[in-house]
Amino acid sequence: MSPRSVTLLSALLAASSVSAAPAALQKRDMVTAVIDGQTVSWENNWFGAPAPTAAPTAIPSSVAAAASSSAAANNAGGQWITASFAGEVFSWQVNAPTATPAATSAAPAPAQPTSVAAPQPSQAGNTDPSCKDVHIFLSKGWNEPYPGRQGKLAGAICYGLDSCDYEDILYYNAEGSDYCTAVSEGDKNGIDQMTAYANKCPASKLVLTGYSQGANIAGDILGGADICAGLNPGLDPSTSPGNKIGAALIFGDNRHVADQSYNVLNGSSVSSNDPRSPDSLARMNKFAGVLRSYCDQADPVCAAAGPGPFTVDNHLNYFDRYTDDAAGWVKYMLGY
Repeated sequence: MSPRSVTLLSALLAASSVSAAPAALQKRDMVTAVIDGQTVSWENNWFGAPAPTAAPTAIPSSVAAAASSSAAANNAGGQWITASFAGEVFSWQVNAPTATPAATSAAPAPAQPTSVAAPQPSQAGNTDPSCKDVHIFLSKGWNEPYPGRQGKLAGAICYGLDSCDYEDILYYNAEGSDYCTAVSEGDKNGIDQMTAYANKCPASKLVLTGYSQGANIAGDILGGADICAGLNPGLDPSTSPGNKIGAALIFGDNRHVADQSYNVLNGSSVSSNDPRSPDSLARMNKFAGVLRSYCDQADPVCAAAGPGPFTVDNHLNYFDRYTDDAAGWVKYMLGY
């Protein structure tokens, strides 16, 4: 990498402060419902008005009588459901179907809420209890504490998922460190960490994300090293752990290449000062179907070869502006 690019990257990030603590992975309330005598539980995903401060603890006699009298008009009414939510108890009646299902020798199963939590198919092949359905690998930016700005992204991806966590790709890139030494270390550790987790948890879905200097590393993990030469040829998308990657994200990449199918934002058609080499790019493009690269045209790092004007904040605030978009895309790619 050219000295001017390393100096620019260092200068841009040196003054920025980042909290070392990741965003809290908030938990929603658990709902427990009794349906036809069977108890089921699920995590509440509703963001409407708050629950009322009081609720009936049993079906009111007036409601039961009205339900009974209107049964014929309501196809025999429907079953009563009693559920507890946020410490309150609610009861309601489910309308019976308007048409009789085709006859079958087996009795129909009790109706189940569509949001009932069930084991994800991906977990079936994991035997280690520490395995998660979704496991995120974060490659931090220059001179950031772990996990850096991407802690907010990890929190957003895991929010609402029953089985999700993250780990940092370990490498030393503090102020004064050698750029390529740090990248080579991150390349090796990232591949080793992803391989180890995939071997331990073969049914888990992996997510890779990198920012700034960490984006260089994430790109090397997918496409292999080039400028910071090393033994890393990049992952193979047809074998583990490459075939376990369900989504990969790159932000403010100082190796950004214009006009790739996975580029997003208005910097898509602009390159950095040190774009990825053709061979490495070709290998990286094998992951194009699960990859997104975020670059703002005013980012002086990923869009440095463009016309500008540049704004340092547009390199520093990707996760203030695009966390929800990126997390939503990841969940879509993983089938949530």
